[in-house]
Amino acid sequence: MTFLLESTLFGFVLWQLSSVVIAVLMIVSVALSVLCIYLLQALRRAGAAQDELTAANKDMEAATRVKGKFLVSMRQEIQTPLNVLASFTELLAQRNPPGRSHEFKDETEGIIDIIKKCNNDILSIIDDVFDYIRIDANLLEMESVPMSIKQVLHDLCHAEKSNVVAKHLDLSVQYSDSVPETILSDPARVRQILQHIIRNAINYTEKGTITVLCEALNREDSVSITSPKESRRRSRESFVASLLQLKISITDTGVGIPPSEIPELFKPFRRGEESIMHPNHGMGLGLNIAMRLATLLDGTITVESELGKGSTFSLLLNVYVPEGAPPELTERKDKDKETHRADSRLHAGIDIRIPQHDAESTPEEGRPLRNLRVLVVEDMAVNQAIIATLLRDAGAKVELADNGAEAVEKVMGDIDSGLFFDVILMDMLMPVMDGFEATAFLRKNDYRRPIIAVTARSQAGDREKTLAAGCNDYIVKPVDNRALLDVIIKHTEGAR
Repeated sequence: MTFLLESTLFGFVLWQLSSVVIAVLMIVSVALSVLCIYLLQALRRAGAAQDELTAANKDMEAATRVKGKFLVSMRQEIQTPLNVLASFTELLAQRNPPGRSHEFKDETEGIIDIIKKCNNDILSIIDDVFDYIRIDANLLEMESVPMSIKQVLHDLCHAEKSNVVAKHLDLSVQYSDSVPETILSDPARVRQILQHIIRNAINYTEKGTITVLCEALNREDSVSITSPKESRRRSRESFVASLLQLKISITDTGVGIPPSEIPELFKPFRRGEESIMHPNHGMGLGLNIAMRLATLLDGTITVESELGKGSTFSLLLNVYVPEGAPPELTERKDKDKETHRADSRLHAGIDIRIPQHDAESTPEEGRPLRNLRVLVVEDMAVNQAIIATLLRDAGAKVELADNGAEAVEKVMGDIDSGLFFDVILMDMLMPVMDGFEATAFLRKNDYRRPIIAVTARSQAGDREKTLAAGCNDYIVKPVDNRALLDVIIKHTEGAR
């Protein structure tokens, strides 16, 4: 009887425990189900948030592109009239009216110099502001292409010659024997960095010398790298190169920099103490831009200075040096000049009277294009006026075409009559028919005379694209008057 009671009690306890376990398992099951539902909802929310984040990133990228396009348009709108002013000022400076007194000539030249100086200052400020904005918006892409550092320094010092002479300074460039002929870097950005430093040295040096020293420091073992881009004449290829640290130092005998000011030099909108730094030397963006560009090129800028005795700014760059036969050198003016807008305020619909000048009254040496017949294909009236005036002053016979279709009609009509233009200056971005189409059409129809692209496009690959279309050469807007005459003379030797 006792055994039966104990068995019944044990069964009851076991049943109770089983009920508790089952209840617990049910609770756990329900909790897990709720947790799974919550996790699924969280995953859905996370997915939705990810979709929103992706959409937001796309919107941000789109906004950045829109900002970039706006900057391109704004820069062109501001720079175009200033470049027109600069070009006509240069043309005016080249003309010496007969019968004028020396006093009148001196006064006129003084006024022209002031106009040119103010125009250059405005263009420099615009360039600094837009470069600063583009770097902040991450709109700049660095290149690594074959370039000559010696050529860059030569061109920079030649460009600053007039400023150096005006202040009675001595500017010299020295190279160590270890400096290679060809390096891989971004020629436009290296030029821009050095230009800021050299101009600063000129601005803050009243007497004495400015010395540029280029030397090679540590050189590491060779590695195999791939050509960074394709060109019209070669495809991407691998070649052996070694890593080198290049040092370019600009030393001046100027006012020097107080020790407390050196840490502040590379901050934006900082120009040092007004008692030391002249208050009219820019907006304080140049060195900030130079340092940020140097960082993007895997380099830096260092400063050593002694107050009252001068300063040394050194650009340190890590660059690759091709070994053996160097790759093709890259020839680009400035990759940040942008394409012009078809709806520019200086586009069409403006009555531009091209200034007339009696070129026959100019001495022979002042008419290097005499007897040349030139076709200027350009859709902007002001650009037509600038180029036509320059060419006519140089002795050329100029005809105009507003677009590629009109140019083709003129050229083919002349060929049927047995005539030829000695050279064609072809804008590449035009309505109706652009310069690429017009050039390709003329080449396909056996037109073999020189065609020179005159374009605002100077992005990576633009030169190769124009040459592939059939152009003989390429010059970037805003057009440098002397450079344009030189390239025409180069391609028309023997045509007169």
